Amino acid sequence: MAKQVILDERRLRIPPLTIPFEFTPIEDDLPIRSSVHYPERDVQLVEVEAEKQQGRWRPDLTAILKNGSPLHIEIRVTHAVDDEKAESLDNLVEINLSQLPVETVYDEDAFVDEVILNAERCWHRCSLYDDLKRTVETRQELEARAERIAKEHAERKAAEEKRAYHAEMSRMREQARRQASQKLKSKDSFKSDALVHQKYKSQLVRLKDRQSSYVMPPAEGSKSVPVDGEWVFFVPRSAWQGFIMEQCLPKMRIDREFTAREILSEVVRQFPWPAEVSELIKSRHKLSEADVRNVPDPEKVVAGYLKVLAANAVLAFGSHSGVFKRYDGDRWSRDRS
Repeated sequence: MAKQVILDERRLRIPPLTIPFEFTPIEDDLPIRSSVHYPERDVQLVEVEAEKQQGRWRPDLTAILKNGSPLHIEIRVTHAVDDEKAESLDNLVEINLSQLPVETVYDEDAFVDEVILNAERCWHRCSLYDDLKRTVETRQELEARAERIAKEHAERKAAEEKRAYHAEMSRMREQARRQASQKLKSKDSFKSDALVHQKYKSQLVRLKDRQSSYVMPPAEGSKSVPVDGEWVFFVPRSAWQGFIMEQCLPKMRIDREFTAREILSEVVRQFPWPAEVSELIKSRHKLSEADVRNVPDPEKVVAGYLKVLAANAVLAFGSHSGVFKRYDGDRWSRDRS
C-alpha cells in the first residue's frame, strides 16, 4: 500500500542529514571536529521501481533522482531494516509507518501525506551530499586546520628538541670545562705541593728528626700528661704543661669559656719554636696531605691536654665541643682560699 503511494506520487520528502568530520592532527591528542547539516527536502523521483534486485538485496523501492543518484526506500511496518542490509545499500532511507493510527491508514489523503511527507524517516547510509560544495569545503577547511595544527606542533616539537639539544651540549661543555679545570687545578695543586715541600724541606727534616729522637716521658700528675704530637713543642712536656697550669689557667675567670687556641698563643709566646721550623708550623695549612701528616697541629695538642684536665675535673667542659672553663671550687679557687 505504502509502496504503491510512492510509485503513484513519484515524489518523497527525504530526512535531514548531518555529515560529521573528524581529524586527529596530533597523535594521542583530542581530535578536532566539524560538520555540515542539510535539512529535510522534497525530491522528485524520475524513476521508481518496486522490489528491484540490488546485488543480494531487494529493497522495497529503488528510485532515481533528477541528478541521476539512486535512492533506496524501505517501508517499516513490523520489522526495521537489518544492520547488514543497512550497511550494504547506499542512499537508503527508511520510512517508519509502524506507529500510524488505524484511522490514518484508512484515510487516503492522510495516509498519502504520512508516507510522502510526515511519517518518521531516517537515513541508514547516504552519499547524496558527499560531493556538494558545502560538504567539500567544510571537509577541506577542517583538513587544512588539522594540517596547520600538525605543522605547528611539529615545529614546536622541533624547537623544543633543538633547545634540549643545545642545553645538553651546553651542559656537556660545562662538564668538560669543569673536568679540565679540575685536572688543571690538580696539576697546579701537585706543582704547588711540590714547591711548598721544596720550600719547607729542611724544616720538615728538622721536625722529623725531632719526632724520631723524642722519647715520651712517663705521666707525672696534671703537669706531665702524655698527649699525641706533644713533641711538636721544642721544650719538655712538663715545661709547657706546667706553664699552662701555673700561669695560663689561674688567670682565667671562673665560668669564662675559652679555647685551646687562646692557651696555645700564650704557650708559643713563652716557648717560641726554633726559627727554622716556626714558619713551617705557622704555614701548616699550606702543606700537602702527605706533609701535613708529619706536622702535628699544636692547637689539637693543647686541646688534648685540656680535655684530659676536664675529664679529671681539673677543668670543666664548656657549652660546646672544643670549649673549656674553670669552675667555682676548682683547685685554683681552693688555693686562694
